[in-house]
Amino acid sequence: MIFRAILDRFKGKRETEEDGMPYSIVLLLKEHRIFSVEELQAAGQRAWGKRFDGTEDAMYFVVQKGGITMMKAGRYVVQLLHASQPYLGEPEEIARQLPHEEQRRAWLQHTAWAALDFWGKEPLEEEAYAVLARFALQLGDPNCCAVYVPKAQMLMANDGTAETGLRMMIDAFQVA
Repeated sequence: MIFRAILDRFKGKRETEEDGMPYSIVLLLKEHRIFSVEELQAAGQRAWGKRFDGTEDAMYFVVQKGGITMMKAGRYVVQLLHASQPYLGEPEEIARQLPHEEQRRAWLQHTAWAALDFWGKEPLEEEAYAVLARFALQLGDPNCCAVYVPKAQMLMANDGTAETGLRMMIDAFQVA
């Protein structure tokens, strides 16, 4: 039932000019960590089937300078942000508002987060989320307790639900 809701949300809404929130997928992490260039290149290669060092194809690469990380996958650009604090503030306050116990548990476990933000306004919502989900699926390791989609206000615990939800996002729009 949750997966039908995922697909329904993608079919019903497009970003408007007034909506300044980017397409984003947030990995809620148990412990703070910054993904290395090598980890991101490997994740990109698994997701897209191409090397992400710019040598095989100049349109596929990862750049990390200071606190800024950008990933380029063909015509798509994704920025990765890291934070060493709970997402949206006080976890207990947010957890009380979640409808399912597994969501509350996952939210309470996180102490840090990493957000994948899509750059660009031209793609359809399904296309942007398919791109983000390809990366998120590869970065969602055991340190990730949940995946949150802010625009849709959708939380998927990393208990198999997140993986299935991310795969559905990828399947909703096949990106090249």
